[in-house]
Amino acid sequence: MRWSFPSNNNGDVNGISNSGVETFQGTPLKSLAREICQNSLDAALDENTVTVDFISFELSKDEIPGAEDLCDAFNRSLEFWEPKKAQDFFKAALEVMNAEKIPFLRISDYNTTGLCGSDGEYNTPWCNLTKSSGASDKAGTSGGSFGIGKYAPFACSSFRTVFYSTLDKDGKSAYQGISRITSFRNDNNEITSGVGYCGGDNNSPVFNQQLVLDPAYSRPEGKTGTDVYIAGFRKSADWKSDIVASILDGFLYAIYTGKLVVHVDDITISKEHLTDLCDDYKEYLTENANNYYEILTTTQSVDVDFKNMGLVRLWIAIRPDRPDMHRKVAMIRKTGMKIMDKGGISGNIPFAGVMLIEGEKINDFLRSLENPQHTKWEPDRCAKGRQYAQNIIRDLIGVIKDELEKLKPEDDGDEVDPSVGEYLPDESDAEETGGKQEEETISNTIKSVEVTISKPKAPSGTRAAEGKDAEADDDAGEETESDEGTGSGHNGGSGGGNHSGDGDGRGDGKGPHKESKKKTLVGIVPLKARVVCLNKDRGEYSVTFVPSISADNGHIELFMSAETQNYTAPIVQAVGIGQSGLETENNKIKNVVFTEKKPVRLKVTIAYHDYCSMEVKAYGNKV
Repeated sequence: MRWSFPSNNNGDVNGISNSGVETFQGTPLKSLAREICQNSLDAALDENTVTVDFISFELSKDEIPGAEDLCDAFNRSLEFWEPKKAQDFFKAALEVMNAEKIPFLRISDYNTTGLCGSDGEYNTPWCNLTKSSGASDKAGTSGGSFGIGKYAPFACSSFRTVFYSTLDKDGKSAYQGISRITSFRNDNNEITSGVGYCGGDNNSPVFNQQLVLDPAYSRPEGKTGTDVYIAGFRKSADWKSDIVASILDGFLYAIYTGKLVVHVDDITISKEHLTDLCDDYKEYLTENANNYYEILTTTQSVDVDFKNMGLVRLWIAIRPDRPDMHRKVAMIRKTGMKIMDKGGISGNIPFAGVMLIEGEKINDFLRSLENPQHTKWEPDRCAKGRQYAQNIIRDLIGVIKDELEKLKPEDDGDEVDPSVGEYLPDESDAEETGGKQEEETISNTIKSVEVTISKPKAPSGTRAAEGKDAEADDDAGEETESDEGTGSGHNGGSGGGNHSGDGDGRGDGKGPHKESKKKTLVGIVPLKARVVCLNKDRGEYSVTFVPSISADNGHIELFMSAETQNYTAPIVQAVGIGQSGLETENNKIKNVVFTEKKPVRLKVTIAYHDYCSMEVKAYGNKV
């Protein structure tokens, strides 16, 4: 078989930063497991269990279809592109290709419909996967809606190359290779589109055959489904643990109900193994699957007919003896995939919960609000308007709060947080925009948590006035300055000031022995926070942060938001309006002074030259 890289016909020239692939580069294995299992559940053939296998193997170069064509494309791209990112990618790809053994990952699913429509020209599951952009044929309660999930396997390939093979429910077989690299010049001096195809004539698949690359595998006779082969699999030491943890975190309910069974090499993820798996992989679980599993197995569900939109089912429990209960509810779509962990429900009650969105109408509505990574609901996507979506989400969260309120002990003084701030529109910042709505070039989610570090009281009889400082733990580990003017004398002493002590251990603080008092570092909640990309090629962003309190000796931390987690932003430089002496270290901007309700405006340069969503956190010594 030969590879074909079509001409762009004087159209777009595509570089190495393919937006679809870059979406999943932050957590490639976690995203791969999530997208693959979601697609397989969406394509379930019937009510029986869907099985998915993640199996690693190795091939030599001459066993890879069209390997020499791929090497030629890599070399041409290396010559065509000068940027370091492209150079590094293609040099690494050639190094892997010329190794003695090349790692592959085979992903096979069973009891699914397979990829139907391999002989169609467009708008079929096969075409939407292999040749369409921004297209998806899924509807109703199916988890996917953007068609972007197909890029996750490419993010796990050192070659950005994937082979697909299928036996569909209609008995049709087909296979094809897809390589999503960059534009380059071909033998005819034409610039290619950057996407290559390996298969039949005119960039079509090979029909009536299945591709078998794994020497230890062949699809069982008559077993419909799809095989995905990731060439040059980026195989880390913990790859199996990462995939197992991702599946437990994202598809716990589907596994718990027997809808899904997954094999990761020699590891089986099934309902029968959940107890041991949640314990064995606890350190890899980043989304509290172990807590959710405990709630599912120890509590009774509450069923609610939600606003005539269908059934929602809630498992929730308070665990007073379990401070590790993380106070969140897993929001799960009917397919069994978790969309997000909903927090902000109660600040003090140790609880956890699972909510299954089961009704057809409510599923269809919430699917329309999902971001491309299927990790949150965004009201701005609602066709009926933002406010309508906010009201639906608010009422849905209200179901959780009502049930949690019923579970609280009668003498429990804690109240369920009634805040719905995350679903309310931001007020315009007249000072910042001059009364005009500022248009943002990127979307970002601002998260902030106020953490107050309490200073322990000095024990009675502390002899601070005699030169011994009262101790105050600074849990944040920050250096804090002495606060003069709060001297202290021992019982009955004079306090060392102009006024003699009256026996209560206090003076006026003007004596020669002044107590050194450590200031308290607190998290600063923003009244408003905004990050706007000024120039992606130079990594320049403007950061505006309106603090709710005044604080000095502060710092701002920046995080790049990926699809499933955050990464520290590598700050190169920061300049502030009205701020002097700013210093940067990793993702921190130090020596920031915060004045209540007065915007802090910064121009920040980071060592990442592409669009990204940013999260801002701020801390300071409250004044």
